[in-house]
Amino acid sequence: MLRRIAPITVILSLLLAAIPAPSPALSTAAEVQIGKAENRQLVRSVVIEKDPLLNAWVRGIADNLWRQVARKKVPYSIRIIQSNQINAFGTEGGYIYVYDGMLDFVQSDDELAGVLGHETGHIERRNVVTYQAKSEILGALFSIAALFSPIIYNFGNIAEAGLLAKMSRVDELQADRYGLQLMARAGYDPEAMITMMRHLGVLNAQHSDLVSNYLASHPPSNARVAHLMGYPELDPTKVTTAERLVRALSDEERARYDTAARQLTKVLKTEPDNPEALLKLAQAQIALGLINKSEQTLALAAQFGTDNTKRIALDRIAALQQMQERSLALHQPDLTNLRTQMTGAQTRLLSDGAQITLRAKQGAAQLRAVNRRLHALQYEIPNFSNVNVRKDSRLAAITHDLTTIARAINSAMEQAQDPINGVGTLSAKKSTGLIAENAAIYKKMQAPLALTPIPRDSLAVLPEYPTVLHELGRTDNDMLRGVDAARASLLLMDSSINDLDTFLRQFSTVQINAFGDISQPSYDALMPQLRTCYDHFDRAASAASQAAQLYNMARSRQLAARITLLGVGTSAERYATLQYALRLRFNSGGIAYQQMRRQKLTPGQVAAATIIAADTKSTPQQVIDAARAAHLSIVDEGNARGMESWPLEIFMGLLYLDYTDDPLEEVQG
Repeated sequence: MLRRIAPITVILSLLLAAIPAPSPALSTAAEVQIGKAENRQLVRSVVIEKDPLLNAWVRGIADNLWRQVARKKVPYSIRIIQSNQINAFGTEGGYIYVYDGMLDFVQSDDELAGVLGHETGHIERRNVVTYQAKSEILGALFSIAALFSPIIYNFGNIAEAGLLAKMSRVDELQADRYGLQLMARAGYDPEAMITMMRHLGVLNAQHSDLVSNYLASHPPSNARVAHLMGYPELDPTKVTTAERLVRALSDEERARYDTAARQLTKVLKTEPDNPEALLKLAQAQIALGLINKSEQTLALAAQFGTDNTKRIALDRIAALQQMQERSLALHQPDLTNLRTQMTGAQTRLLSDGAQITLRAKQGAAQLRAVNRRLHALQYEIPNFSNVNVRKDSRLAAITHDLTTIARAINSAMEQAQDPINGVGTLSAKKSTGLIAENAAIYKKMQAPLALTPIPRDSLAVLPEYPTVLHELGRTDNDMLRGVDAARASLLLMDSSINDLDTFLRQFSTVQINAFGDISQPSYDALMPQLRTCYDHFDRAASAASQAAQLYNMARSRQLAARITLLGVGTSAERYATLQYALRLRFNSGGIAYQQMRRQKLTPGQVAAATIIAADTKSTPQQVIDAARAAHLSIVDEGNARGMESWPLEIFMGLLYLDYTDDPLEEVQG
């Protein structure tokens, strides 16, 4: 998978065990009130994603789904949790939470619609109410301590979660069914729910530890796929050709070019003379760079279609022939110099990659050591599970600060491990991570240079090679700096754990008075050490945030290269397909084709500038001009403007997948 393979820590639903569970017969109004209480606790315990583009994307898909629900009195809402976990869940009263990691994992709007539809299904069928009732019963059996801090949940009792997961799997299948119906009514491709599960299955087969917690609360992917294939929306014996055509046309309207092409090809196997399918397939083939196939498809449309269809097809064939001629007229670089540049880039990657891998291994050792120390802290956390902590009490103030510290710990650990675990290696046995991704891109670029003659389509992309090589070279620096920042964060964490250990030892000696609080002298004695912990962990989290920023900048540069190497900049016609995709998502088509050529920009750079402009309330040209004035790359300009590189990478990935997403190929691979 080219998208993020994010590690998972623990399902957040354990936090909800601290809130009394409702009865299955609960009224909607009462359910909403409980959901509000749960939401207040969750918001205090996690970091909520603020990025405007990510929130607009998720809310847009959720709103489309919620217009189809039956429980109209439920005030649905959604929040993004800033975490690299691949997970999502819903609570009472219409509250749905999706993790950043899930947003980076899904391959399309449709797959995200499947995830959100599933969670909506739980709320519509009131499965969440039943789940919470089971949680209350099991909570009495397991006696979870330390209600105040997520620390205990991150390192503590997972056995209860496993039992709850097994008890809820029937509910999961029911939620799949409802989510499938919901996404189909909202206009999303129901097959995306299947592809999402297959992606999970591939990831589980390769890295079972990465999806173990998600799969613990859901049936196995293959079982869910088999279950869903029996429903009329997906049963191949019941889905009509007309329905397939409607879905394929919807995919193309939403710039899902590769998916649309595959679906239209299936339609044409049944109706080989369908003129509408032929015209649309020819358009998708232009986007995918299959120009000769597009001409063949248009010839069939001219043969089988009406007079109007024939006229349209012949006009497009003539336009394609002119496009081919223009692409050959593009300036071609010095091939000898280009081959030298390629060799130099690959040699530097070997040298830089060895240094990056070495430092990442050292960081991994640090990460394990810090994890061990944090794990040991659970035995020092006082058990106040029998204490009713009063609002605005001194004990409540301390537990609030502890929760904030725990949130900083969770954030720092997740963000520090991103570059350490993600940069990878060029090992002869198994190359992995971003370093291997760079090597794969170089290999793709090198392949046509070894051919005689160089294919026409490849010749048209060669002028963009120098820019791509320059940008890819910057990823090595991003990776190295990212790993170093992560290691610095872990050093701060290690030192901060000493402070927290000191505080917890002091805290464990404090007596609770008759009013369920601690005395003012005890509070005054504890606060200086607690503030020290707070400040030190906050600095560690900031360093880890910078590490993750650099790591995702490297990933964004790689995706910019990938988008450029698709060849969408080799003609105005193909570039128009990228502009269309950009306009759908960001209300801007970037910049005009001739403007891109004059400014010697690549399609990947234009895509990045368009996303950054949408996120920072600017225009693509303003982003480009500012970058050039400051002698920065487009990705670096986004960083200078304060944009998180995480959403930039997500949206760059979605654009790339518009042209390349093939779940079946991924599963077979």
